[in-house]
Amino acid sequence: MILSICDDPDVLSVMRIIIIVINIVKIIVPIILIITGMISFTKAVVDSDYQKPLKQLVTKVVAAILVFFIPTFVSIVVNIFDTKDIYYSCIENATKEKIEEGYVNRAKLYVLNAKNSLSISYYQYAVGKVNKLKNSSAKEELTNELNSVYEEIQAAMKEREEKKKQGTSGKINPDGEYSKVDVIDMDEQRVRDMTNEEFIEFMASNARLVYAEYGGVLPSITIAQAILESGWGNSFESTSHNLFGLIGYPGEKPKVNKLRKFDNFYEATYYHYAYFQNYSNVYGNFLNLCASGDAIGASQYLYAYAGGSQTYAPKIISLINQYNLTQYDH
Repeated sequence: MILSICDDPDVLSVMRIIIIVINIVKIIVPIILIITGMISFTKAVVDSDYQKPLKQLVTKVVAAILVFFIPTFVSIVVNIFDTKDIYYSCIENATKEKIEEGYVNRAKLYVLNAKNSLSISYYQYAVGKVNKLKNSSAKEELTNELNSVYEEIQAAMKEREEKKKQGTSGKINPDGEYSKVDVIDMDEQRVRDMTNEEFIEFMASNARLVYAEYGGVLPSITIAQAILESGWGNSFESTSHNLFGLIGYPGEKPKVNKLRKFDNFYEATYYHYAYFQNYSNVYGNFLNLCASGDAIGASQYLYAYAGGSQTYAPKIISLINQYNLTQYDH
């Protein structure tokens, strides 16, 4: 996932060109200065008038030294003021390998967008990005994944058409089970209008779909967090679909006020899962207990999610127990 400016392949490509130009200038210019100075001085010696050319030679040598060391001086100044090491991070990443890796990661993100939206326009955009990749193995892998995504999109289009004919598209399902298309197409206002029981059933389908595809966070925990963070689907910002209060992650998603904006509830739930994966150094115990099926044990490690709050985890555990949410983990 592209999270910072120094992971952006377009920025790194420009940075690489600048580095190459600087290296050429710092080598070629001093050489030219010294050579021209020596030629002038040699002529002056032959003509026995070398005082002025000698000064010119010394001046050019000093200028050559200064030009050669200018990048070093710039680095020292940047090092003083760049407390977050952004400059050095960009310099280190401005290699052919890192740039191509950045383009691969970006293509993966577009493929993911197509997969989590079941949108033909996102799919076509992803195809364009994948086709431009120079990394043949990554290109082949992502092309195969796009083929699967395309099949899923075709099936989704048929399902949408059928629901449209039946007049059931986007409605609350009385049976409590929603397909991926249902979740993606669900209108925000319909979620706000749901009863608590309907919201649980909607989120159960949503969480189980994401869990089946990606693993990670147990559905019971996902449901409980959506209940708590969104006030039973009532308090998320309009047009954000953000049921989980995600603020700082992921980097490329826009914001509505403070919350990240997602295209649909399925995508929002995916990024809820991705948040924990991205910060696995913090949530290692949480993810391990989720993997073992221990929702209550895992929930005890959620204090970091709420900025260190000691009351957050007990609230999640209480919701899981009160509504028997672990039934959706199986």
